[in-house]
Amino acid sequence: MQKKSKIYIIICFCLLSIALLVSAFMLFMQHNTIKEQETEIQEVSAAMEFEKQQSIDEFENMKKQYEDYYINTDNDSLLKLIDEEKQKVDQLLQELKTVKATNRRRIAELTKELTTVRGVLKTYVEKVDSLNALNNTLRTENQQVKLKYEESNKKLEEKTAEAAALDKKVSMASILEADNIEVITLNERSKVTRSLKKTSKLQINFRILRNITTERGKKTIYLRITDSNEKTLKAVGENYFMFEGMNIEYSAQKNFDFGGESQNVSIYYPVQERLEKGNYSLTLFVDGNIIGESIFTLE
Repeated sequence: MQKKSKIYIIICFCLLSIALLVSAFMLFMQHNTIKEQETEIQEVSAAMEFEKQQSIDEFENMKKQYEDYYINTDNDSLLKLIDEEKQKVDQLLQELKTVKATNRRRIAELTKELTTVRGVLKTYVEKVDSLNALNNTLRTENQQVKLKYEESNKKLEEKTAEAAALDKKVSMASILEADNIEVITLNERSKVTRSLKKTSKLQINFRILRNITTERGKKTIYLRITDSNEKTLKAVGENYFMFEGMNIEYSAQKNFDFGGESQNVSIYYPVQERLEKGNYSLTLFVDGNIIGESIFTLE
């Protein structure tokens, strides 16, 4: 009976030892599994944190790139849109920095949104570059057009100056000229006299030179005589004609026909005042131009 009890105790002890060994083995295996899981979790967390930081770095670089990029445009609407997209980048980056690395779904959403914003920003900047390139092209074309215009304008001015010079030459060539001017003093019977007291008329003789460029036809010649005090000798009445935009007095006038060839003309001034001894000046006008001048002396 005692022998059976001892055997029973030994068997129980063996079974208990085996159970303890199995439990220890199981605990050891479970510990290793947990350790492996912890290591795996740490590795996954590190990978997720790395991916998150990569996304942050990528979009930080993008943000800096567009901050450093000089937006040269006068398009206020486009500038406003670019600023709005930059603000979106700031907001999304701020959230991306604060979200947990384990929240992969939200990180993916933020990354997708940032990618979209980057595409929009790129489109806007490309528009700015395109507009700037177009503006530069237009400026170049405008400059070329301006240079061509200035060149054409210069040529036109030269041609205008040449035409004006030619016109002036033609105008000058068309002005009549008078020479051989002489003054004769006549008495009441139209006889030559040397006495100033008896002089009642002045006869002015001259020759109008040949001129084929002057318009032919009826013309009026005006005679203006002034004394040494530059006072005009004139007949009674309002005797004025237009010269260089002013009405000036004349002493006598005469109508004549000009046919292009030289011709002799005489014009008379009926003396209205007492003539004094001294030098007198006379000027002949036709078509608003001076055609002859002379100084004569009465003694």
